[in-house]
Amino acid sequence: MKTTVYGWLLFILFFIFFQLKTAHAQDDVAGSGDHPMIERVSGSYIYTFDSSEYERIEFPTGPADSDGFESALMAEGEHLQFSYRFEEEDVSTMRVKSSYRQALEQAGFEILFAGSEDELGYRNGYGFFNTGEFSRSDRRCCTPNTRSHDIRYLAARSQDGSVTMNMLSFRAQLGMGTVALVETITKDVMETAMGHQPLSADEMGSGLEQHGRVAVQNILFDIDSDDILPESAEALETIAGLMEDQPGLNLLVVGHTDNTGNFDYNLSLSMQRASSVVAYLTEEFGIAEDRLQSAGAGMMAPITTNRTEEGRALNRRVELVEISH
Repeated sequence: MKTTVYGWLLFILFFIFFQLKTAHAQDDVAGSGDHPMIERVSGSYIYTFDSSEYERIEFPTGPADSDGFESALMAEGEHLQFSYRFEEEDVSTMRVKSSYRQALEQAGFEILFAGSEDELGYRNGYGFFNTGEFSRSDRRCCTPNTRSHDIRYLAARSQDGSVTMNMLSFRAQLGMGTVALVETITKDVMETAMGHQPLSADEMGSGLEQHGRVAVQNILFDIDSDDILPESAEALETIAGLMEDQPGLNLLVVGHTDNTGNFDYNLSLSMQRASSVVAYLTEEFGIAEDRLQSAGAGMMAPITTNRTEEGRALNRRVELVEISH
């Protein structure tokens, strides 16, 4: 009798454990959902999920060495982070990487870099993971099993450049099986631009007369670049018209960034962007070069908080400062 009761207890405990494990494997973490352009691998579920309205993130596009990555791409916008686990414990990392690559290519993504194990750099890929780039996700999820350097990676970008993503798959410690860490940045330049009303030539002139400077938020650039976007044409034409109407007006063109990223990077980028504006005004409208001077202030002179996306959008600007020659 005792043996029968004991057997039934074991059966019930096993049944409960199996049900809990199955339910866990089938359910994504609360509040999560896949990126609409990136298909998950069949049989996986979202184990952890984090989101941010705006971040600037470095995406590795080459192998790693002891000093960092051979090459990388910066992207900024809405930031999503996923860790996926699999219902089947024996899913191979090769299958995960191949599935993502096939799905991304079918969706029109460009593969920026893909590699496995020693193709990722030193320590057969473990050094690639250990750069710290992926530590944002692994603290709440998983780290590679040091006994198995079965690590695979790819980075890709959508055809229109609006979405940049990467995926790192490996066999995890603590018996967690195969996992996939997926990170995405989705940019929306137009939404940010629409938040700023364009200044008229009179408003620019009034700002310069009263304050000696005026901020122009409608001069927009491609991410991590000094390439001026077409949406900037109206603001640049207005500046040119103001200078043509006031032949004695000379301007210092100052680039400003938010505080996302390191100091030196932002200082350099702000200078490059200011130089692009000066070049545009001289080449497209014939403004004399000696009437314009470029400068970069990086993150040093915010006009509002950098703690919100709205504030960061205002801090990313070009300022015109009146100077005398």
